[in-house]
Amino acid sequence: ERRAVWNAVSRYVQRQLLQHKGIRVPTLGSFDVVHTEIPVGDRTVTLQRPVFYLARNLGGVSNLMDNNTDLTGDKPLEPLKYAEVALEASVSRRKAESCVLGTTSLLYHCLAKGVGAAFVLRDVGVLLIEGRRAHMRFYPDFLEKMAGK
Repeated sequence: ERRAVWNAVSRYVQRQLLQHKGIRVPTLGSFDVVHTEIPVGDRTVTLQRPVFYLARNLGGVSNLMDNNTDLTGDKPLEPLKYAEVALEASVSRRKAESCVLGTTSLLYHCLAKGVGAAFVLRDVGVLLIEGRRAHMRFYPDFLEKMAGK
């Protein structure tokens, strides 16, 4: 059940990001899309890339440094819709929420003990936490989808 729930969370995050919408996964962090302008010759190209912001509860446990320290202004981020995740994972809403919170609680306790972690969001990327650094590495296939390829 836990795997089914997190696979559903991953698909939900992926759908939101592909629609250029921010999403907040309680006690884990927030995903968003930022726009970056790159000069190319005599014109400017706007790139859209996904970013991840570690939740304060996780960052504070080991004084982790997130590569993305500032949220993108006051843009509202939609909270994870547990009902949609539960439906897709074929579990109750309560079970889906319990699974997410239970997993992030386990992650919190590992970090409190100084244990690094690699947290996989299927088809999206991997959250790597080593030492005092936290970094979300998005999969190349997902980045290509974001770019419309």
